[in-house]
Amino acid sequence: MKGEITVRIEGYMRRYPVERINATPRFEQFRVIGRNGSIVFQSNRPLLRSNGLRMKRIEWKLIEGTLRSMSAKDALANSLDEYVKRLEKEGKL
Repeated sequence: MKGEITVRIEGYMRRYPVERINATPRFEQFRVIGRNGSIVFQSNRPLLRSNGLRMKRIEWKLIEGTLRSMSAKDALANSLDEYVKRLEKEGKL
C-alpha cells in the first residue's frame, strides 16, 4: 500500500512517499523514501488491534536507515501514526 505523508521538520513542511512493505500478526513495516535514501519504521499496531487495545499508543521503531536528529524521527513517527489512523478509518488496513 502506497501513500504520502506530510512532515514538519526544522520549520519546513515536507512530503514523503510511504509504503507498507511487510505485515505480520505482530508488527508491520513502513518505508519512507527521501531524496538521499529510505528509512524503515516498524510498528506494533497489528498486535495491539488483535488484543483489542484500540486506545493504546502505537510504538514506532526506526529499524533501517539513519536520521540526523531525534526530532526528525519523532516528527516522522507522528506523521506515520496519523497516516495509519486515517487508513484505519477508511477501512484500508
